[in-house]
Amino acid sequence: MGAVIRSLVVNRVWWLLLWAIYALIAALFLDASLAQIRQHNIEIATEGARNVVRMLVVTRKWNAMHGGVYVPISEQVQPNPYLEHPRRDIETRDGQKLTMINPAFMTRMIADMTRDIGGLSFRIISQKPINPNNAPDAWENAGFAQLAAGRHEIAELVAPGGNGVFRYLAPLHVTKECLDCHRDQGYRVGDLRGGISISQDYAPFLAAAAPSERSSIVAHWSVFLLLVLFSGWALEQLRRSWLRLEDNIAELQQTRDELLQAEKMASLGRMVAGFAHELNTPVGISVGAVSHNEEALRRIDRLLAGDEVDEAQLRDELATLQTGSQLALANLRRASALVQRFKQSSIDQTSEQRRVFAVRELIEDVAFTLKAQLSRKPVELRIECPPELRINSIPGLFEQVLTNLVLNSLQHGFADGGRSGTITVSVGVPARGTLRIVYRDDGAGMAQDVAERIFEPFFTTKRGAGGSGLGMFLCYNIVTEELAGQIRCTAQPGAGVEFDISIPCEIVEGDRKP
Repeated sequence: MGAVIRSLVVNRVWWLLLWAIYALIAALFLDASLAQIRQHNIEIATEGARNVVRMLVVTRKWNAMHGGVYVPISEQVQPNPYLEHPRRDIETRDGQKLTMINPAFMTRMIADMTRDIGGLSFRIISQKPINPNNAPDAWENAGFAQLAAGRHEIAELVAPGGNGVFRYLAPLHVTKECLDCHRDQGYRVGDLRGGISISQDYAPFLAAAAPSERSSIVAHWSVFLLLVLFSGWALEQLRRSWLRLEDNIAELQQTRDELLQAEKMASLGRMVAGFAHELNTPVGISVGAVSHNEEALRRIDRLLAGDEVDEAQLRDELATLQTGSQLALANLRRASALVQRFKQSSIDQTSEQRRVFAVRELIEDVAFTLKAQLSRKPVELRIECPPELRINSIPGLFEQVLTNLVLNSLQHGFADGGRSGTITVSVGVPARGTLRIVYRDDGAGMAQDVAERIFEPFFTTKRGAGGSGLGMFLCYNIVTEELAGQIRCTAQPGAGVEFDISIPCEIVEGDRKP
């Protein structure tokens, strides 16, 4: 997951994907905004059509309430050929001819006048028209089906675009007044007799909405551009910070590795010092024995240079030579064993090669290399480990961990030198494939807050006394990272400290040789 985030931040190509997502979101919001504006346009056109219908319905009702109205016959007004009424045409006493204008005829006449104005047209339609001109078209027929199904009105933009037409259809139900003219068609009060169909050029509505649409487009894409600019600036700052952080982390990692390597070399140096201290004794004894043999050889040379040789004295000198040689040989063999021991330990700690080894022997080697430090304080190191327990792992890492734990106890748990105590290293196999090492001392212990920070790098309570704060961190790093195990610390002031270490490893059984 971290690698993915890093790639998104550091690789600028991925920013294009982010901006594409921004553009998609902006486009979706813009589309929703434009759809809202267009829907609002439809609602305005619909409300305008409703008002026209209301006026027509009121006008028709007024006409029907009066049983129709009479107007003079003229070139503009001719009798309605589809109106069957006994008093359709009348003549006044003064000879003026009048014709009846019923609601349908009046509506058609108003529609003709409106059509002449332009922009808006309407008409009365019926599924059973007396006047063939009132027959519905295909759109109106489909609308009638919806009105019959229960809809109150039909409003639709037909052929949307620059030449779109808004169409509206409202129902006309049979009223009591309608039966005067339409009784013969079998209608009853409340029946759906027809409707008022309105058609209106939609271009004026589009023109009125155009400024709002342009404003919405400008606003949305302005926000998008600002977001791109701001996010680009923020991502660039984040990218630079990320790269600087990576450089700092790499530098810190290199410094930490160098310090850890220095700590390992210091541990190896302590081992060399312990080895030199132990090697000094057998080598010194061997040198003394050889020097004593040289004096014995000079005495034998003087005896042999005389005229007579005292056999008893010669045998004494030869016995002295034999004793010295045996003493020198024994100590040289001891020194050779020490060298071999040191050689194996140094190889283990420097090469970190995997091999089969006996755990108890490894702990004894650590105790041996730290013999000089242990001898300076009244502290006993006890080993509780089966001698036959062998594992296949990296012995050098175990030596480094145990060495740092022992030195930590000597430096902190038994710092005053007058406090006697015991360091115990217990080793067991609680489960197959798991090695458990419990290291404890009965020294001064530590406070809980110190125990919680003991594995932090550079944390030490002995900064002024030469403590580096890397010993316990090195132990933690080796156990958890290089050996894939766990290490826990529990301690109390005055009650010592305990380190519980669990390491997955191969337990070797049988006669498999190291």
